[in-house]
Amino acid sequence: MKIKKVEIEAFRAYKSKSEGTFDFTNEGDNPSNFIAIYAPNGFGKSSFYDAVEWAVTNHLERLAGEYNKSNFERAAKSTKDPNEGQKILRNKYVDNQVITKVSVFTTRPTPFENELPKLRANGRDLSFGDKSQRRNEFFRRVVLSQDEIDRFLREARPQERYAKFMESFGGDTEIARKELSALISDNNAELSVLNKQRESLIEELKEPINLSVFERFNSVAAELNAVGENIVLPDEKFSSQSEYKLNASLVSRQHELNTLLNAKTKISEVLADRLTKIPEIERHVNYQVEQKTQLSRLLKGVADADKYQMLFESYNKCVEDQKQAHVRLTHLIEIAENTETFLITESRLLELSTIQKALTEERSNSTINLASFEQQLAEINSELNIADDRALLLRNSVDNAGSVYVSLSNHRAQIGILRQQITAKETTIQIDKIQLDEFNRELREVSTLNITSNLLLTGNVGVLLFDQDKIKQLTRCQADLDLIEVHNQALSATQKALTEQMEQHEQLIAIGLDYLVIQPSNICPLCTTHHSSAEALLDKAKSQNLVSELSLENSRKLSLSFMRQKELREAIQAITRQAVEAQVQQLGILHKKLAEVSERHARAVFEKSTLEAEYNTLEVEIIELEKLVLGLSNDELVSRVEGELSQLTTKRLNLLARQAELSTQIQSVTTWINSKDSELYALTSESERKSSEYVYVRVKTYLNENAIAASDLKKHCEVKKNEIDAEVLKYKVASEAFPVFAG
Repeated sequence: MKIKKVEIEAFRAYKSKSEGTFDFTNEGDNPSNFIAIYAPNGFGKSSFYDAVEWAVTNHLERLAGEYNKSNFERAAKSTKDPNEGQKILRNKYVDNQVITKVSVFTTRPTPFENELPKLRANGRDLSFGDKSQRRNEFFRRVVLSQDEIDRFLREARPQERYAKFMESFGGDTEIARKELSALISDNNAELSVLNKQRESLIEELKEPINLSVFERFNSVAAELNAVGENIVLPDEKFSSQSEYKLNASLVSRQHELNTLLNAKTKISEVLADRLTKIPEIERHVNYQVEQKTQLSRLLKGVADADKYQMLFESYNKCVEDQKQAHVRLTHLIEIAENTETFLITESRLLELSTIQKALTEERSNSTINLASFEQQLAEINSELNIADDRALLLRNSVDNAGSVYVSLSNHRAQIGILRQQITAKETTIQIDKIQLDEFNRELREVSTLNITSNLLLTGNVGVLLFDQDKIKQLTRCQADLDLIEVHNQALSATQKALTEQMEQHEQLIAIGLDYLVIQPSNICPLCTTHHSSAEALLDKAKSQNLVSELSLENSRKLSLSFMRQKELREAIQAITRQAVEAQVQQLGILHKKLAEVSERHARAVFEKSTLEAEYNTLEVEIIELEKLVLGLSNDELVSRVEGELSQLTTKRLNLLARQAELSTQIQSVTTWINSKDSELYALTSESERKSSEYVYVRVKTYLNENAIAASDLKKHCEVKKNEIDAEVLKYKVASEAFPVFAG
């Protein structure tokens, strides 16, 4: 794969696409075999390499890799602007609408392209140490960054330089070599440990056998065999296989004995626990026998207690009911005793309510009359204020009439001048508009002309300003060209006929030469002319010039005609170019005139609008001034003001008299309302005092609780008293039926 072209935009040092486009192809779109980029420091060499690596792998090992990661991360944070994302890959000076994009075109059919997404305010456009977004990682094996080369060259020790070199170019082989080296190191360590163990075992094997061990084992085994075990006793023929079987049997038997021992131990623990609980069980059985007698007595006592409790509750209920009946009787007696007082108070409250209602109605009517009088007084005050304001306005109109009439005269004169100026500006604007339309029409006509020689020959050039002599010269050139074309056609026909005739002559000479070759002779077979020899005849026939004088002349005339045609066509093209130049020049002049007239027209429109605004302002001021003098002359104004002031004086006297009368009436009504308010307050206080008395409240509550009318209270109290007396007597008899509990 070879790189053909790289396009970089808004990335690192490259601001625009025009600055970051590199084409590495030769003729025929063939990529170069070798590329070298040379530039001083700071001209974007590293940015170019970063762009290629980022477009291919979506990663920058130089900036986002583990090497120098912390340095670049601190640098990114220190250069971050507030409320803006960190721009590490994006050029900081491009417009926000420009997308950061890198495209790498190679000999592969699909280019490598990468774009930066929209940057958040709290993010950065490059993630340090993030390997999840990488792609095409295998290209890292053939890409070596500037920093990696620098680190490789700076390594002082050969072994470390070799390690750096193999990290970049070793590939899978280097990874396998490292894994094998680690495995070999682990195996060597394990072999060393095993060798030490082997040497220790060999030393133990070299030591002599201790026979006392066998004797002790056989004595113990014999004792165990005596109690029923079956253990093999080792002797001189004891082999390793026998040792293995003996160990296996001993381990198995030991496991069986341990299991049996655990089971026996658990059983003994359970039995011991049960033995300790036997005395407690005996005591519990004896206690149950003793408690049976006491339980029967307790059950009888509980039954008697329930019966006693029931009887006691019945007695208490009877006593409580008797107390409640006594309370009701006391309450009823109190109600009966206060009935007369309640009826008197109730009658007085009804009387007070009637008086209050009448006084309230009278006061409401008086309040309505007072509001009517106050409204009339407010209307009279308003009319007085209006009359005073009108009188003041009239006097001011007379006093300031002189200056007002002078201002009116000046304004009217100024309006006449402004009207003339506006008319002149309208005329100027109309003239400019006509000129603009004319220039636009000429501009459209000249612009739409497609200047060709045919258009100039027709003479239909419209408003195009072009020298007519040039057009006549063009017409003559075209006529000459047409004549030459006809002449050339005749010459071409003649030349064609001569060519055909020359071909026939060539055929005859060829036949004659063939004949002379077969039958040599000094007599020409075509013209029967004698020659000195057959060889001389052949030489003459071979050297014969078949081109006639007429053909040569014809060719010369054709050459001259073609030259003349070329000259005429060049002359036509030159005149056409001059016409095009004249069109361009005329368009420039028209554009200039159009701009001048447009500017003059806009200035005139602005001046007209200014004059109209001033005119309207003066008209408004004239209307306001005429209002000040009532639209009258000075004498008419004085007469009108005197008459109206006389009327206003008479009206003001009448209003003052009516104002005094209404004030008196309002004061009288207000005094009456205050006296009625005092009476109402006294009645309300008496009503509240009587309605809050204890006797009245007590009886009223009883009436409301029992839904009784006041007129039926006496009768109700007598009936209710008899009922409660009978109920108290019944409760007294019932309570005396419990002498034991009462005692």
